[in-house]
Amino acid sequence: MAHHVTLARVIAYDTFVRVMNFRDPKAINPHNPKERPEDLLEAAFAPGGLGEGMRRLDRNLVKELLYGSLRWYSKIYWILQNISSRNLDQTSPEVRAALVIGTYQIFYMDRVPERAAVNESVEYVRSKGQANAVPFVNGILRQIARRAEYFAKPDKTRQPIDYLALQFAFPRWMIERWMKQFRLERLETMLPAMNLPPPYTIRINTIKTPVSEAHLFQTELLRQEKTHSDRCNLRGALHCKEAPDTDPDSLFAAGWYTIQDEASQLIAHLVDPKPNEVIIDAAFGPGGKFSHLFELSGGAARLIGVEKNESQLRRAQQTMERLGHTALPDAKVEYHHADFLEWTSPVPADKVLLDSPCSGLGVIKRHPESKWQKNERIIPAMAELQRRLITHALRQLRVGGELIFSVCSFEPEETSGQLEWALKEFGSSVELVSPVVRLPDYFKRYVTRDNVLLIYGGNPDQTDGFGSFILKLRAALPEKTT
Repeated sequence: MAHHVTLARVIAYDTFVRVMNFRDPKAINPHNPKERPEDLLEAAFAPGGLGEGMRRLDRNLVKELLYGSLRWYSKIYWILQNISSRNLDQTSPEVRAALVIGTYQIFYMDRVPERAAVNESVEYVRSKGQANAVPFVNGILRQIARRAEYFAKPDKTRQPIDYLALQFAFPRWMIERWMKQFRLERLETMLPAMNLPPPYTIRINTIKTPVSEAHLFQTELLRQEKTHSDRCNLRGALHCKEAPDTDPDSLFAAGWYTIQDEASQLIAHLVDPKPNEVIIDAAFGPGGKFSHLFELSGGAARLIGVEKNESQLRRAQQTMERLGHTALPDAKVEYHHADFLEWTSPVPADKVLLDSPCSGLGVIKRHPESKWQKNERIIPAMAELQRRLITHALRQLRVGGELIFSVCSFEPEETSGQLEWALKEFGSSVELVSPVVRLPDYFKRYVTRDNVLLIYGGNPDQTDGFGSFILKLRAALPEKTT
């Protein structure tokens, strides 16, 4: 009987090959991975892409196949390698993708018939001109489906690092790092939580819908798009039970809301924008935080966005336009295409938001590919860059102005360690400001005794891992020396 491969699986398998960069492992740059799944899927679903016009249901299947396989990659690969009589590292990228995603469907997707997972994985390999590998893929996946063999895992007591790395599919270097910070029992709850798909979180455009009318927006979202939603701990944020509809005729496209996780939404609250303040967003693409600053200030702050990535800058501009912010007559918004470290503000700023480049270890559940694209060298490299950015940001402030520093990481070198360094480096020129008064009541629990807002990954609130602190400039920094 002839079988075919559904378009959803073709896109998922092809994207998996590109994200994992099987063809040239040395090409992966731990500081700047070249292939991000969200970018590849956006291109696939765009006009002219392979998945143009694909139904939302099928797009969601693509994402589940891709992101689920990325989350559990190392554990699945270990199982496959134990079953296979040949070294899988020497098979083609397409064969490895078919085996991993096929196994993911068998083990983790109850609603997918096992025969479909096997047959479509086999046909994918055949469609790539590798008919000679069909019997091998078919045999391995059928053996997986029978669940006929058990392979002993590392002992949790004697080999805790190896056990955790395998059981929860994390690279060994991350486990070694976190074992120094957390007890084994905590990691056994933290790691599986970091492997859960993130909630679909949206932020209501409060220029169009006041927070007090959020319930009316929820009703409209359900009526128009059959999307169920729940209130969050953060006002103006909603958790959607279905993936938001971003089609051209959707509420999203009409600017009624934007997609943004809760941790990212907290950042604008920390900035606490006021009318007529000059606020610099030092890396404002793709526009989620920038547009939130606009809304919280009622469109009355002067916002200056700086972004060196041209595509991210365009996305931020499009976000502002989609939400209708730039159409308001009194909007005071500037865009600068520049590297922040090489840019000087035209006016002293009241506040600088430095949502800094970082290791990204706090957002693994959102970017599971990062487990396999990064290594331990990224943390000291990012910490060094962050210090240069902090110094430059402080120089853009007026005396009395504030630097709001944040990272999507909970690593000490990028959070509490950076605050300790800044207080020592700049001494009486800076003053630590408590973030407590600016946070919604629920999130005050995450502020440490050192006044760092610190949210660990895998927390019960399903919030991304995140760290932030606020510094006030008390005296101008000495001029730079060459």
